[in-house]
Parts: sequence; C-alpha cells; structure tokens
Amino acid sequence: MTNGDRIRQAREIAGMTQQELAEKIGVVQSHVALFEQNLRQPQEHTLRAIALATGFPPAFFRRESAPEFPLGSLLYRRRKSMGSKDRDRVRQAGRLVFEVVLDMAERFKPLDLRLPKIADVEPELAATMTRADLGFSPDTPITHFINRLEKNGVVIAAVPYQIDEHDAFSAWADTDPRTPVIVMTAGRPADRQRWNVAHETGHLVMHYNYRGSPAELEAEAHRFAAEFLLPEDAIRKDLDAGPLTLTFLADLKSRWGVSMRALIMRAFHLDIISDGQRRYLFRQMAVKKWVLKEPVCIPQEKPRLLRKLAEALYGPHFDVKSIAGPLGIPAPILRSVIDLYASALEMKGIAPSARPALVPERGRLLTMLPRGPEH
Repeated sequence: MTNGDRIRQAREIAGMTQQELAEKIGVVQSHVALFEQNLRQPQEHTLRAIALATGFPPAFFRRESAPEFPLGSLLYRRRKSMGSKDRDRVRQAGRLVFEVVLDMAERFKPLDLRLPKIADVEPELAATMTRADLGFSPDTPITHFINRLEKNGVVIAAVPYQIDEHDAFSAWADTDPRTPVIVMTAGRPADRQRWNVAHETGHLVMHYNYRGSPAELEAEAHRFAAEFLLPEDAIRKDLDAGPLTLTFLADLKSRWGVSMRALIMRAFHLDIISDGQRRYLFRQMAVKKWVLKEPVCIPQEKPRLLRKLAEALYGPHFDVKSIAGPLGIPAPILRSVIDLYASALEMKGIAPSARPALVPERGRLLTMLPRGPEH
C-alpha cells in the first residue's frame, strides 16, 4: 500500500509543488492531493512516474511514515522572505536525516538525554543552567559545541541545502520519549553556525510548550544564545580590557567563536557601549565590506553521530548504498548528507585529503554498545 505522507515528503524534498508534480506525472493536481492524504491510491504506473519525477524509488513510498516534527515545537529561524517551498524542503529533509539516525541507533544503547527543559525563568538563567547541565564551564569560551550536544542526546540533522533565508530550526520530534532535534543547513560560516545552534538550543530548552508570540520566542532565544556563548561576567572583563576597535573585536572573535557583530550587540546590550558607538562600529564594518563576510576564520565544526553510527555498523569504508537501500532513500541524497558529518579521522584533526589507506579498527570508533537480547 502506498503511503501518501511519503509522496508528500519526496515531493517537497525534490522542491516541487503539487501542481508541478501533477504535470510531470500526467494527472491533475487534485489527484496528487488525494494521494498525499491517503484518500486515493495511485496506480502502479502512476507510482513509477512519481518515483521517476522525485528521484525516490517506489519502495520508499510503501514505508511507514517517519517521526514528525510537531508544529507546536517547530520553530523556524528564518526571514519573512523565505518561501514555503524552501521551508518544506528543509523540514522534510530534516525528517529524512533524523529517520536514518534513528534506524541505525536502534541497534545501540541510547545515549542519556541531558538537555534540560526549563520554563518560567529568564533566558539568561536558563542559559547558565544549560551550560552546567551540558558540562561546560560557567565563564570560558565553548568548544566542540555540536559534538557535546550530540553526546548529551540531541540529534543534529545536517541537510545539504544552502538557502539564504534559512539557517536552522529545532523541534522535539514525535518519538517516545520525545527527542530534541536541531536541523541545520549547509554552507554557513562557523561563527554564524554556532550562534544558530545556541539559538535553537534555547528554543528546545525554554519553548517545548510553545507559549508566547513568535517574536517573543525569538527574542528570548537570542538572549539565551548571547548568555550561553558570551557569559556576562566573563565577556564584560574581555570587553573592558581595551578600546572597542575593530582590531580588538577581531581578537575577541577568535577567542569566543562568535561574529564581531554579535560582540558589538552584546557590548551594547550590556551598556558597555552607547547606541552611537554601536552604529559607528557597524558603519566601519560596512566601509570595509565586512557585513556579509567578516575577517578571522573560525574553524567549522561538523556533527558526528550519523557517520559514527555508519562506521560502527558497516566499517570505516562503508558503502552508502548499504544504508540507503533498505530505507528506500536515493544513495546520492544520503551521500550528500553523510559528507556533512565528521569522520573518525577528521575528529582527530586529519583532513580528508590526508587520510591514509588504512584507518583504525572500527571497534574503537564508538563508545555506545550494541543492544543486547533484552532490548
């Protein structure tokens, strides 16, 4: 039996509207709508046409639905100009990546979830408490942020799309128990990526019940990210250590791993500089054409979990088709996803181009243990 939710998922990942898919497969748009609502089953030749149009094999459309990201917890960080087609593509791709992680993780003991849920406190206090729960010191720059989240039970789903209007979104996935997920798109500078992940961590920690207007929730998540990445007591000392010139800000950027713009705004919100000084610094950055691309390169951090699971199950030289085939996922799509995740050698600082022919035995790559018979 064909699952209409899978037709919709494949269509939206392919970036098509119902009308566009209908034209490709030779039916009217209302038929596609009925297929996706499970109110009408496509004939076999129509299903083959859908597979050809979307790039997903027919077996994909017969699979049960993947866990959903409930709308109540789905908090997109996006500009108003973001189109619904891009939004749906990122969401559905995130669901697909999350499904791959769940499928492989089923064969291992689950990691403990240490991400707190904190309601009815100021975002700054929530950030301080979250730092402590995740094992970060209270007053030093955060390193290995994404990997620490993964080790504490947060799934980072990286999707291979670069969409200007979209950075990341977060959700408590509809699993039992619910799983915190951060979906992030590719191609973001590391300083922006770190802020995005901290912002979405704030949503997961504070907004799991989704109370308040979107504008209020976004403002709270920004306050959380600011305190989480730039704790007030520590950053005050650094900001007071010298005149706030662009050169000084560039030095602080390399230390704290956030953008110069974020440092300027933090200094402003902490009343270290006036609004006039804030605007002056931004004008200086504009003159130097640093608005879109700042100086000082922050090392990019890749998530690890998905590739780590694949290496443990299939060996360090795994064939992507062996993972994609049983799930009915096109191998090129899964390959582009896996490329966004760090290998064991990359985690040790060995660049992909410098990899030797032989790699460590796979038994040394994963600390999680396979599930025993009792599971």
